[in-house]
Parts: sequence; C-alpha cells; structure tokens
Amino acid sequence: YPNGVLFKEGDTIRVKTGEEPARFLLLTGKKLNEPVAWGGPIVMNTKEELDLAFREIKEGTFIKNK
Repeated sequence: YPNGVLFKEGDTIRVKTGEEPARFLLLTGKKLNEPVAWGGPIVMNTKEELDLAFREIKEGTFIKNK
C-alpha cells in the first residue's frame, strides 16, 4: 500500500523487508510556507478551495488542460 511520510531535517528511516524487495520514491522541494488543506488525494491551500476541487471532480471540470 502506498504511504507518505514527511521528514524534517535530521530525520532518518530504517527499512527491513521480508521476502519482497522494497521500492521508494523520494520527492524533495522548496518549502512554500503556505497553509495546507488536505482531503484524501487533493491538497489545496484552504478548505474552500478543497470543497471547490471536489465539486469540480464530481462535475468533471477539475482538469483544466487536457
């Protein structure tokens, strides 16, 4: 199952696998210092933007450029 973890400077991770190999995707980026509204697969800056995004998904208008 996919999982996400937010690390801070100095944090470490140790992984022990069973029979199956482990795979990782490491993403990095510049800190934006913006508010975060998180709802499942959607992340916006405010609850209002999040509500609008879910409404647009339901209406089929969320993706603007195809």
